[in-house]
Amino acid sequence: STNVAAQGTAPAIATNAQGGRKFRAFVKYSNDVPTLQELTVRPLTGRQVLMRQEAAQTCYTDVDRVLLPGIGVNQATILGHGGVGIVEAIGPQVISTRVGDRVIVNLHAACGRCFNCLRMRSDKCMNGGAANPQAMCEMGNTPVFTYTGSMSELMITNEEYVTPLFTDVPSAQIAMLTCVGGCGLGMTMTNCPVEPASDVVIFGAGPVGLSAVQGAKIKGASRIIVVEPIRYRREIALKLGATDVVDPNQYRERARIAGAGANADQFRDSLVEHLREMCKMKTDRRWAGGGRIGPDHILEAVGGDRLKPTVEQGPDPTGVLPLQQCWELESSVGTLVTCSVGHPVGAMVQISASQWADGAKHHWPGTGGGTNDRRDSGRYCRLMETGQLDMRTLAAATYAVDKTREAYQACADRTVVATIVSANA
Repeated sequence: STNVAAQGTAPAIATNAQGGRKFRAFVKYSNDVPTLQELTVRPLTGRQVLMRQEAAQTCYTDVDRVLLPGIGVNQATILGHGGVGIVEAIGPQVISTRVGDRVIVNLHAACGRCFNCLRMRSDKCMNGGAANPQAMCEMGNTPVFTYTGSMSELMITNEEYVTPLFTDVPSAQIAMLTCVGGCGLGMTMTNCPVEPASDVVIFGAGPVGLSAVQGAKIKGASRIIVVEPIRYRREIALKLGATDVVDPNQYRERARIAGAGANADQFRDSLVEHLREMCKMKTDRRWAGGGRIGPDHILEAVGGDRLKPTVEQGPDPTGVLPLQQCWELESSVGTLVTCSVGHPVGAMVQISASQWADGAKHHWPGTGGGTNDRRDSGRYCRLMETGQLDMRTLAAATYAVDKTREAYQACADRTVVATIVSANA
């Protein structure tokens, strides 16, 4: 049949006899750090899809789980936030993908049927957990859950996470979309109403922030200012479309303003003041639309430091201060989109109650950034095909599966923008 021809000659693929198939994966199963283990596939059922992994991006949010002992788990799990692979077998209820397809496994499931998906917010799909209710492989007698696990030779997950792609873009570049890239692009191209000739300030130039830079450029922003402490990342931001870059370590002065009004600035912050000055209008005549208003849009992609980097560190390793600064910098009718994680438990952002209740600032939070994976993955690939989107620069280094820990170490050190793990490396 046509499907068998696409599968090649591997007997396990041609017969769909996946039960008992062996593969290697990076597994977290105890309080110790994860290790490379040999796993056994359970027979596929329902909507399950099995793929041969080609590339997967290492997300910074996992670096502590990978590199530090003492972090517990309640079940054995393959690490990873999705990846790119070739479908080698499917369960009997799968309808959207076929054997032989190249697919992307995204971080967020998209069932297409829940309350949020029906309202075009599949980045907040309510059935994500239900999409993987059972273990799909085992380590000896221990069941192993796969979810979006991709630090492995095979990926096994439910159809809700899988989107077929029809493109010749290299897999390592597509892998940047599964988590961080899709988030950054969604922030600027979906959640944030960036319009031509607008001013956009982006806090953070990691893979999320640098993707947001490119999204802002694609949407037509005239000025894109990136705030980032790491020198080489500021340089990459300029290459990818930023018009200006700012080192926050050069602007550390901050003090509360005594007697400030309810809707006025509560702090005098040198970074906020500098950015406002950069974005001021060409006239101060308010009746002519001028003034020192601030940027049209602000995007925050900083977060807390899970581990201390070996390169330059920002003024606040908790990531809370940038959140505060973003709110303060936002104009009275501006848009702020945030996505960061990793802040200390109990950390708080201080906002005037009057501004919160009676102001007109717009705030869109969420790590998904508004990306609809089924709709947008193909669109983002099209932008890469036409040269409008550069993920090659972000996918800076590739490691073999047995070097997964080294890939996460480079990610934690922040010596490169992002690292890729590939079963083909």
